[in-house]
Amino acid sequence: MRRQFIKTLAVLGGLPAAAARRSEDQIQPSAQASASAARPALARGVNLAHWFEYDRSKPVPSAELVALRNAGFDHVRIPVDPVVLGWHPARSHNRPAFAELRSAVLQAREARLDVVVDLHLVDETKQLIEQSRELEGALVQLWRELASHLADLPPAHVAFELYNEPQYYGARGLLWPPLQRRLLAAVREQAKEHLVLLSGHKGGSFAGLAELPLEEDPFVAYTVHFYEPFFFTHQGIEWLDAQHTAAGAFTQTRYPASMAAMAAPRRVRAHPKAEQELAQYLREDWGLERIEAALRPVAKWARRHQARVLCTEFGVIRAHCDAFSRARWLHDVSRALSANGIGWTVWDYAHHFAITQPAAPGQPRRLDASALKALGLGGRG
Repeated sequence: MRRQFIKTLAVLGGLPAAAARRSEDQIQPSAQASASAARPALARGVNLAHWFEYDRSKPVPSAELVALRNAGFDHVRIPVDPVVLGWHPARSHNRPAFAELRSAVLQAREARLDVVVDLHLVDETKQLIEQSRELEGALVQLWRELASHLADLPPAHVAFELYNEPQYYGARGLLWPPLQRRLLAAVREQAKEHLVLLSGHKGGSFAGLAELPLEEDPFVAYTVHFYEPFFFTHQGIEWLDAQHTAAGAFTQTRYPASMAAMAAPRRVRAHPKAEQELAQYLREDWGLERIEAALRPVAKWARRHQARVLCTEFGVIRAHCDAFSRARWLHDVSRALSANGIGWTVWDYAHHFAITQPAAPGQPRRLDASALKALGLGGRG
């Protein structure tokens, strides 16, 4: 989840080692098989946040990847901020270290998980790029290089997501489709058949996707993110932009909204919109029917355009939310998405929105049984 999504309130080097190459050979199909293989299903996944972004504090070892597969997940999304790997849009001579990222992708493949490699820039970098055609060119070159490092991995199991939650609000929205087209072309120079995930502007919301011209490419899909109602999913978090929402002013906001009407949320700080947003949450009666209604236009758009749509982020911050409400929301959203043929990737594995139990330093993380059950998973995990 990215902070800029608040604005929408809608709906984010080759391997030199011979041993690593041998590992890759074991999981990569022949060139002929690769050319005719299906694209990744991406039906049920999880975001491995903070592994290749921010402080890089959440690496995921092989045993935990195997546990994800055993629990019933079929893919992982790896958010990548190339800046933390050594890249900067204004310094074209800097080359990111892609070898470790490639190793992580292979590690997930060895666990029989498909992988989405997601370009996940922070707000500051996005703002620089959005205001400069020259820096847009640097972004295009970045994808050309990243695709070249991953293009030999099987299209049946590896996909590329070009840009998490593009902004381009207002009149600047006209600039986003041609830039995304350039990014797609840069990937296609290196990877002809891999699935590429595209998104609309306005923070990656459906509102932005609905305005996006479709690409005539047989191997693309389109993404949305879903955090509605924001008042519930982002309750109690201090880093929220108070200008756009009062969600951080409350904790113990229950879901469905009918439960919040019986047990009022706890107000933890003042906010001028607090009472207004609480009243709106109750009035809109957020529950399964309201979620289904919010997702119905997405499914209708996909059918009308015969396009594949994926929800690559949805989740609830766990710190200030009761376990029942959180599990109920995860259940309702994942079921509504699946019922509409929309594959999903829950946010996230082990950070604010974690579907794992907190672990002591040095100890492996364990999947949260209640979260797995809510998502319709469990398997042998």
